[in-house]
Amino acid sequence: METNKSNEIDLRKVARVTLDHWWWFVVSVVVFMGLGTAYYLRKSPKWTTDASIMLRQKDAATGMEAFSMLGLTGNQAAEDEVVVLSSRGLLYQAIDALDLWEAHAKRCGLRWEGEFRNPAFTVDYLALTEDAQKESFIVTVKPQKEGFKVKTKRGFFHRSSVKVPDLNSPIETEVGTILIHAQRELSADTTYRLVHQRRELVVAGYLRNVHVAQHKKESNVITLSTSSPMPERDKALLYQIIEQYNLNAVVDKNMIATNTANFIEERLSIITAELSEAEDAVAEYKEQNNIADINTQASLFLQASSAEQRALAEIETQLSLVEYIDEFLRDDSKRENLIPSNIGVTDASLMSGLSEYNSLQLQRMRVLRTATPENPVIEQMNAQLESIRQNIVATIGSVRESLLIRKRNLLAQDSKYNRQIQDAPEQQREYVRVVRQQQIKERLYLYLYEKREENALMLAATSMPAKILDMPQRDVKSKKPQLSKLLMLCFILGILFPAGVLYVYRLFNDKIDDAKEFERRVKAPLLGQLVQNSRNAHIAIREGESTVSAELFRLIRTNLRFVLPSDVKSPVVLVTSSINGDGKSYVASNTALSLALLGKKVALVGLDIRKPMLATYFNLNTKGHLTDYLAEPEVELDDIIVPSGENANLDLIPCGTIPPNPSELLQTERLDNLFVELRKRYDYIIVDTAPVALVSDTYLLDRVADMTIYVCRYKYTPTEMIDYINQIVEQKRMHNVACVLNGVKGLRAGYGYGQKK
Repeated sequence: METNKSNEIDLRKVARVTLDHWWWFVVSVVVFMGLGTAYYLRKSPKWTTDASIMLRQKDAATGMEAFSMLGLTGNQAAEDEVVVLSSRGLLYQAIDALDLWEAHAKRCGLRWEGEFRNPAFTVDYLALTEDAQKESFIVTVKPQKEGFKVKTKRGFFHRSSVKVPDLNSPIETEVGTILIHAQRELSADTTYRLVHQRRELVVAGYLRNVHVAQHKKESNVITLSTSSPMPERDKALLYQIIEQYNLNAVVDKNMIATNTANFIEERLSIITAELSEAEDAVAEYKEQNNIADINTQASLFLQASSAEQRALAEIETQLSLVEYIDEFLRDDSKRENLIPSNIGVTDASLMSGLSEYNSLQLQRMRVLRTATPENPVIEQMNAQLESIRQNIVATIGSVRESLLIRKRNLLAQDSKYNRQIQDAPEQQREYVRVVRQQQIKERLYLYLYEKREENALMLAATSMPAKILDMPQRDVKSKKPQLSKLLMLCFILGILFPAGVLYVYRLFNDKIDDAKEFERRVKAPLLGQLVQNSRNAHIAIREGESTVSAELFRLIRTNLRFVLPSDVKSPVVLVTSSINGDGKSYVASNTALSLALLGKKVALVGLDIRKPMLATYFNLNTKGHLTDYLAEPEVELDDIIVPSGENANLDLIPCGTIPPNPSELLQTERLDNLFVELRKRYDYIIVDTAPVALVSDTYLLDRVADMTIYVCRYKYTPTEMIDYINQIVEQKRMHNVACVLNGVKGLRAGYGYGQKK
C-alpha cells in the first residue's frame, strides 16, 4: 500500500510540474510543428524503387556449363553475385551509360525538383580552376527580363554572380570559364540548377543509396532497391545495372570462348600442316615401294590396331594439349590473356587451376575498367595471378610426367604387337609405322575440329545469366516524408523536448523546488509557506494591509500559537535556517510584527552576532549594544532596548559590535539572566539566530528557547538540508522545531491568493 501511495504522489508531482510549465509545452509543440511543416515544404518527397532478378542455373539452350567461369552455376552461392551487383565498377558503367554524372534540378516553390533525361541546360567546362577540379560546385541559371543571371557556388565562401545577355558565349565565373547550352526554353519565373561533382563522389553517392540483397537465404532471387525524389531515374538506373550485369557476364563468357577459339584455330593450322606431311609421307612410301594391294595392307594394319594403340593415341593427344598450354603460359606476350581451358584436358587439378586463373583474370579486367594498373588492388591481383601461374606450370609438369609414365607402360604392352609384326617383311613394317603417324595426327585434327564446333556453339548461346522477375517499379506506399506522420512526430518531439529539459533540470537541481514534497519529507511541523515578496521590502506586514505576504504571516502566527507549549508563559522562539540568504531575519521580523499587531508585547532579539542585520532592516541609527551588555556588567537592559518604529508593541534588541569570541559570549550566565528578564517584560521573545549549518551558535541558545522556527527558501536551500532538519528533530538537538518555506512563487503558497500586492 505504501508503494502504491508513493507512486500516486509521484504521478501527481509529474502532473503538477507539467501544469506549472504548460506554456513550455505549447511553445515547443508550435515550434516543432512549424519546423516540420517548413521541412516538408522544402524537402522533396522520396520514393522507394525496387526490382528483382533470378540467376539462371544452366544454359538451357546448350546444356553446357557456360557460366562456370563466372560463378553462376548452382554450386556457387548467390552471395557472390550480390557483391558483383553492388560493386563500384558495375555502378560506374550504369551511371556512365545513363550520363548521370551531373544532377539537374529546377526550383518549384521552396523545393528543388530533379530533372532526368531532358535537363534545362548543360555546361561545357572550357577551363576550370584547379580548386574547382578537386571540389564540387553548383551552377545556377535564372532567366531575367533581359538576359540571364548565372551564379556559381563552391563551398560556402566561394561564390560568383554574372549577368549575361545570352547563353551562347563563354562565361567567366569563380570556378573558371564555362559555356552553357540551353536544352529548351527556360521559364522566366523558374531557377535552374546543376550540381557538378568528381566522378568518384557521384559513384559513392549512388553506391550508398543502392541496396542489393538476396530475397531469402540460399535463394537465387536477388532484389535491388533505391530511394530518391526521382523514381523515373531510379527505375532507369536499376534496369541499367541489371542490363550491364548481363552484358558483362556475356562479354566475359564470350571472351573465354573467343580466346579458346583463337587457340584452337592456331593449333588446327599446325596440325593440318603436320597431317598433310604425314599423308604425303604415306603416299610417297606407297609410290616408292609400288604398294598396290592397299586392302591387304589395310587389313594388316587394322589387325594390329588394338586397345593399346587407341589408348596410346589418346595419351599422345593429351600430351600435345598439355604442351600447347605450357607454350601458352611461357609466352610473355600473352600474360594478360585468358588461358584456353575448354579444349579437352582431362586432368581435374589442371582444369581447376585454369578455372581459378581465368576467374581472377576476369576480376582483374573488371577492376581495370575503373582503376589504374598502379592501384594496390591490381598489384595484389597481379601477384596472385603470378602465383597461380607458377602452380599451373608445376601442375603441367606433374601431368606431363604422369602421361609419359602411362605412355611407357602402354609401349611395354605394345611390344608383343611389335614382335608379331617383326616377322613381316621390312617393307610392311615401315608402312605400318608411317600409317600410325598419320593416324595420330588425324585423331588430333578431328578432336580439335570437334572442340572448335562446340566452342562456336557456345559463342552462339546468348542466354542472359540474370532473368528479370519484377521490372524496376516505384512503390506507391513508400512516400517519405508523409505530412501526417511528420506532424505527429513533431508533436511528439514537441512534448518530449520540454519534458526532457525538465527531467534533466530536476535531475541536476539540488534545491528545494517542490512545496508538497518538502512538506512530505520533512519530519517537523510546517507552520506555513511564504510567497516571494513582490515589493522587495523587508517589512511585509503592517496594520490594515491585506497583501498575500501579510496574510501568510498571519497564518504562520495562528499556527505558531498551536505549536507553542500551552504551559509556557512568554515563550522564547528561535528563528534559524541552514545557510545565509534563506530569509530567517525576514521571517523573524515579520513574525514579531504579526504578534505585535495582536497587542502583545514582543521583543525581537538579534543574536546572529556574526552577521547582524536587524538594525539595517529597521533603519535604526544606533546599531544596538547587545554584545556590550553580554560583555560588560555595567550595561543595563534598558540601555540596549530600542523601539522598532513599526509598531509600539515591538521592541528591538540589536546585536551591536561583532565580538571576537561569539561562542564564548553566548554561553555566559548574563545571557540566561537576559532572557529571564525579557520573559518578565514581554509576551513573546523572537530571537534571530545564526544559520545552524554554518556555526554552532544557535545550538548554544537552545537552553533558553521554547521553540525553533527553521526557515528554508524555495529554490535556494539545498534539498540535502531536509535530511539535516530530520537529524536535528530525531536527535532532539533543538526544542519543538517547526518549519517555514520562504520565497514560494505565485500560487504555490496554495492559500487562495492569486496575486501578490
